Amino acid sequence: MIENRNIIEIAPFLADDFVDLDEPIFDLTQYSKFLDENSDQLGNLKKYLNGKLHDSWITNFELDEKKIQITLNDFSTHVFSDAMVERFDIKIDHDKLVFPLTLELKENLKVEFFQVEENGDLITIDQFSFSEYLGEQVLKLKHDQVKIAFELWHDNPNEDLPGDRILVLVSAKELELIENQDKAWNEIFGKKYDNFYQYFKEQFESDRYVSDYSECLKLVDEYKLKRKKPTAQR
Repeated sequence: MIENRNIIEIAPFLADDFVDLDEPIFDLTQYSKFLDENSDQLGNLKKYLNGKLHDSWITNFELDEKKIQITLNDFSTHVFSDAMVERFDIKIDHDKLVFPLTLELKENLKVEFFQVEENGDLITIDQFSFSEYLGEQVLKLKHDQVKIAFELWHDNPNEDLPGDRILVLVSAKELELIENQDKAWNEIFGKKYDNFYQYFKEQFESDRYVSDYSECLKLVDEYKLKRKKPTAQR
């Protein structure tokens, strides 16, 4: 008899999004230590972990026998750009505020798709289409293997029915993150607001939460004020 796999054992960091838990089951401190110890293998992905890509729209999802590619509109950069448009009354179509970020895993690839029952049991399903990136948990990092659990949102084709959170388990040899936000920013805004953009990126890479619209408006205002402050005379 094959025992059911359960999200509480497979991806406990994500379990709370799928099942009702009476108490926390995940040691975030230990997980953060694990990520820090493997930062070289994670590369640039590390700065986006633990919720910083939450709510990013999935603009492209490709899967073949050799690789999986998930391209997102980086939500934090999108929200910041929206705040800039508001503060400076920039005439740009909101739909053009797209800042691509592509996550690619390849070689020795294994991809599994699951629906999650109310008790946490995983039900194998065929590949779905996905519209939104909700989160991830890095499960394993070795010199020849990366394993990540992704939580993605599937819109039901029938608009009268609710969508569903889907768990995607990916194992591969290589992990690469392709950041195209800088290129997109320059194509949309040119060089005029580069200082604001660099300040946003500094804050993003710190522990500050900048994925909220009101927080981004505050960030823009504080940098405007910072620029106006006179430099101290020696």
